[in-house]
Amino acid sequence: MPPTANPAQFRGILDTPLYKPDLHLEVTSRLAQLIATSEPGSRLPTEQVLCERLGVGRSTVREAIRSLAFIGAVEVRQGSGTYVAQPGSAVLGKLIGLAMMIHRCKVHEVIEARRVLEVGAVRLAALRHDDSDRQELEAVMRRMADAVADPAEAARYDVEYHIRLARASHNAVLEHLLHGMRLLLEVWISRAVNRSDVVASIVGEHNAVLEAVFRRDAEQAGQLMDEHLARAAERLFRVIGYDQSTADYVFTLFPVQRPAEAGAPVASSDQP
Repeated sequence: MPPTANPAQFRGILDTPLYKPDLHLEVTSRLAQLIATSEPGSRLPTEQVLCERLGVGRSTVREAIRSLAFIGAVEVRQGSGTYVAQPGSAVLGKLIGLAMMIHRCKVHEVIEARRVLEVGAVRLAALRHDDSDRQELEAVMRRMADAVADPAEAARYDVEYHIRLARASHNAVLEHLLHGMRLLLEVWISRAVNRSDVVASIVGEHNAVLEAVFRRDAEQAGQLMDEHLARAAERLFRVIGYDQSTADYVFTLFPVQRPAEAGAPVASSDQP
């Protein structure tokens, strides 16, 4: 039986009087605090217990749980209860991407932020990567090199390479922030990386960065990544534009099945 959130946590979180003007927001905030102090996989108190402890109706609690389920903080299992979700970067990445789109960030702003974050991440990766990181990065680059004749396939490994490098920094915040750009980058890179000679050039640049990372030469790795991303930005701007709004790409977060595709499975946007 999965563990239940520690009752000792309830007193400080669930028993403090609520701020009445916005009950939904306040109840959601209290439950988020409870989730943050509970182990992944543990079961939250029942709906009845939450209503009694918070002094609110079932509809308020249900609305708060639906909001938390939408962002991936909890998992509602029919007939079993509500559980603290396992941590993962996919949901958080979607939320970061959604925030950029809601605020109508421009393409050049995303690319500029990516450059700042990735140069810092690769420097940390040079200092912190382990054997597992090295094996994963080498495997991704072997697959990308094998896909030179198939730019669409190579573009997927291009994005994966950058995500894996961020992971090798062993900084969860950097990894999540860069993962938040993943869905946009997948669309943009698939359009910009459209010829075999471009793929071959990128493979060479990627491998040069990796050589510096594996030598643990943080400065050289950062410099090579900065130069690589400057060239990548030029390719992207030529195809995507400079001032286009990221709001135009909200479809990457919420793929809709078109009538012509009825009956066919909808591809998940989480796939690399």
